Parts: sequence; C-alpha cells; structure tokens
Amino acid sequence: MALKGFRKYDEGTEILYRLNEAAERGIIVVAASSGTGLPGDSANLVRVPTAASGQYPIGLLATDVVSIDLSRYTHTARYHRDEVPIGSPVTLVRDGWVVTDRIKPGTDPSPGQTAYFDSSGFLTTTNNNDLPVGQFLGEKTSDGYVRVDITLGS
Repeated sequence: MALKGFRKYDEGTEILYRLNEAAERGIIVVAASSGTGLPGDSANLVRVPTAASGQYPIGLLATDVVSIDLSRYTHTARYHRDEVPIGSPVTLVRDGWVVTDRIKPGTDPSPGQTAYFDSSGFLTTTNNNDLPVGQFLGEKTSDGYVRVDITLGS
C-alpha cells in the first residue's frame, strides 16, 4: 500500500489527466504532453518521471493504474477510484496532505523539510530539480510512512 487512508485533499484533486502506463499510487507524476489542461482534452497525459530534473510535476498519484483485460469487466465512468485501467483518468493530488511510503530509499525527512521528487517519482529531501512538490510534516514511521503536504496549486 503506497497511501494510507489518513489524508486530506478533497478540494485539491484533479481528474483531467490520463496515465498510459502502470503505476502505484503515492508517486509524483510529470507532464507527458502539451495538452491544454482543460477538461476533455485527450492530450492531457502524465507519466512516471524518468529523470529528476527538467520535468514539470503535475501531482501526486492517488490512484493505482493497472494493466487488466477490460473485456472481462463492465466499465462505468466513476472517477476517484482506488484502481483504474491504463489510459483512464487518474486522481492527482495538487493541494492537500497524504501519508505515503513512496519515499526514496535512504531518505529520512524531518518535519518542515521541503519535499522534492526523484527520477522514479518517489519523494526525497534532495533538490535535484529546483521544483519542490511540498513539505514533509513528520518523520518516517517504523513501517516507512511519512505525512507530506503536497502544494502544487489548486
């Protein structure tokens, strides 16, 4: 589990972007295209980062994206699910806080430290790109989770 249910981001989410690869919730995703960012634009794509610098963070992924055989399921347009198929709209946290274990290995954040993302979308305290995504609100628990405030706008 990459996100715990203990979180607050009701007003700070978007479902305007699609992800065309499998990914686990709790990571930062970046812009993959030059879509308009307006509802209904099929060019609004995000992806898992491939480098920590030179990429624009769009939000924290709050939805697992999985590769499944859709012919076995009835697909309904319900958004904000915990799991969606590849290519579906995903819930992105842009303003709010979450409790996640998607922290770069070896990173031990302290309350108040600025949160950045690494080349796999994991949160870190290392500034590789000058684009902060939020602030750590606590230290890691014994099972590796930490509370982080995501501030990418609303």
